[in-house]
Amino acid sequence: MKRICFILVVSSCALLNTACNYLIKNDGHLVYSKPSYGMDRFIRIQGYNIHYVETGAATGQQETMLLIPGAFSSYRSWNRMIPFLSQHYRLLAIDYLGAGDSDKPSSGFAYTIEEQADVIAEMMQQAGIPRAHIVGVSYGGLIALNLAIRYPQLVDNIVCIEGGVVKPEKLPYHYLKRVLGWPIIGDFFIGSIRSGLFDTMTAKAVMGKAWEDMSRKDRQEVIDIFTDNNKTASRIAWYHISQTFENSKNFVEEIKILKTPVLYLYGENSEWRAMAEMSARFFRTYLPAVEIVSFKDGIHNLELQKPCEVAHLIIKFLGSNGSEVVASRRQDAAELPSPTATP
Repeated sequence: MKRICFILVVSSCALLNTACNYLIKNDGHLVYSKPSYGMDRFIRIQGYNIHYVETGAATGQQETMLLIPGAFSSYRSWNRMIPFLSQHYRLLAIDYLGAGDSDKPSSGFAYTIEEQADVIAEMMQQAGIPRAHIVGVSYGGLIALNLAIRYPQLVDNIVCIEGGVVKPEKLPYHYLKRVLGWPIIGDFFIGSIRSGLFDTMTAKAVMGKAWEDMSRKDRQEVIDIFTDNNKTASRIAWYHISQTFENSKNFVEEIKILKTPVLYLYGENSEWRAMAEMSARFFRTYLPAVEIVSFKDGIHNLELQKPCEVAHLIIKFLGSNGSEVVASRRQDAAELPSPTATP
């Protein structure tokens, strides 16, 4: 009995230590693991270290695309799509603040949609990226839309995968927020996540019904993505991100006059289908030019489930806008004054 108690205590301490063992400040530009594609890059914005991976042929004529992952995810969530998109675009897959190998500030940053958008806008300007296509999923999709509204001069097109434009009655991450809000309990939970014990379980839960239709190779690839994502989990960052809908500023009215072309994708088997369909109805009502595509068997994380199909739709959507239209819009945007970032 004493041995069992000892093992439980040691295991608990190890999990708590694991939970606290993440990089709040990554001044050494350390990375958990080398990227499957491309090269690691770091840039310092507002005193924070932002990590991203760059891939694709960096020719002067190739357009740039920024990939913003969903909540609680790192740039690695795009690994299944990068091989398709990198043939056509220069890709920057971003770890927003609080994710992956970027800084995870415990204070001074609330992880709101507008704060993340401000950081990415400044990152683009500092990196010499005059404009880009922005692709985001869920939390990342909202960041992409916020960028287009507040920094139109930086954005050519938006691809939003299940971003909840309209605030739902039942907010996402309700139970997760409760767990993460308690320091010891939350740290124990994050330690368990970071330990790798639940990577397969997490992958299966996120993929839902789609899991059964995946090949063994595809399943392992998704598990590997979750393993890498989970190893860099942060309780404080995850806690704030779980409060996105409460803490971020509502930009529903501003989005009604959005001029940036938008492709909106969602899955009809998504756990957040109701929220996605609310957003789709919103777009049809106020922005009928928005292209909306749903997948009958699709889940929330379409970038993981259908990388080839989603990449094909993105390439087709961006191609349909035509280089002349993009050039015209760039000229129009150049005449606009730079917006003031929300404090």
